[in-house]
Amino acid sequence: MYSTAFCKVYNQFGWNYFPEAFGEQLLTWLRQNQVTVRKSLDLACGTGVLCELLAGEGIEASGMDFSEGMIQIAMERNPKLHYEVADMITYRPKEQFDLVTCTGDALNHIMRLEDIDRIFANVYAYLAEGGYFIFDILNEKEVPMAEPIDLDFSETVKAQFMVTHDADGRINLQTTVYENGEKQFEENIKEIVHDEKAVCELLQKNGFRVEKCANHFLENEGNYSKTWYIIARK
Repeated sequence: MYSTAFCKVYNQFGWNYFPEAFGEQLLTWLRQNQVTVRKSLDLACGTGVLCELLAGEGIEASGMDFSEGMIQIAMERNPKLHYEVADMITYRPKEQFDLVTCTGDALNHIMRLEDIDRIFANVYAYLAEGGYFIFDILNEKEVPMAEPIDLDFSETVKAQFMVTHDADGRINLQTTVYENGEKQFEENIKEIVHDEKAVCELLQKNGFRVEKCANHFLENEGNYSKTWYIIARK
């Protein structure tokens, strides 16, 4: 679970760029494919940015996240939307959704394929017939080991990021934040790369039809990503 300090940095200093960019692509995809969504759920919704974008289009959007800090910020940003703290491995709401999303490589925080299998089984249960489950996962090439990256958030606040891999193939993103030259906190986030073919096989095992697994979301994108985008339908 992200610390309260990291959640604040996440919200204040630019990590919202991905849900914003993905949200615009998603809205374009919905229009292009004439998909009508009345109710949506964003798993691992973070600070609720994607939910806000969908709600702005008249969709009854809701979100859940394992991090209390993220949900607190999401509720502060837009108290009219429904958010809750939960573990998506066991999360199984009673209502049905036309669209379920899980972005920002959230599934790469789930270390075991057995747990991803459980998530897929649960999503299938609360996804409406004909509904879509859209998510992304990391590509191996997206997370090479790298030298530390320094970012200046302001004249006084700096951050350093470094990606490393351990002997078991897990990815560690170390984030250190400094203010006025003094270290304020350090966060170590663990992820793991899952084989996209194995992930798609788990979707099919749970009854989904995989409509797309590609390194781009929209067909007319000029720059392809190193992320796998997966579109599955019930």
